[in-house]
Amino acid sequence: MGILDIVSSLTEQRGNGDTAAVGSGLIQELENAPGGISGIFQAFQQNGLGGLVQQWSTGESQHATPDQIQQGLGNTGVIEKISERTGLPPNVIEIGLAALIPLVIHHFVTNGHTDQDGTPTGIPVPDSGSLLQSILGKLL
Repeated sequence: MGILDIVSSLTEQRGNGDTAAVGSGLIQELENAPGGISGIFQAFQQNGLGGLVQQWSTGESQHATPDQIQQGLGNTGVIEKISERTGLPPNVIEIGLAALIPLVIHHFVTNGHTDQDGTPTGIPVPDSGSLLQSILGKLL
């Protein structure tokens, strides 16, 4: 089952197509962007939100605001690229990422793919479809 099949299935089951589309766009961005998930960690740390990322990585806080997402991602272009991929406006992307990024960071750390600073550990990351299904399954 491919990533688009998973998104379609979850969207039909749970009725939140925007969040599923943002999730798909985020996973594609993590696969294609230099640094992947480590780049997300670094962007948040460089933009003054390293403490928040630490909370997400340990599961202490599961929430973010769209403003924190915008600040944390800074000038990475992630929001704009996901917007281009999905056709959704940037403010909708920020709302979706506010729910998804804390879950993605927590997932990568608790499953041993990265340490709490975002450094890869060498443990293989699951395929994008499995990762998206796991993350959206917690959210939707």
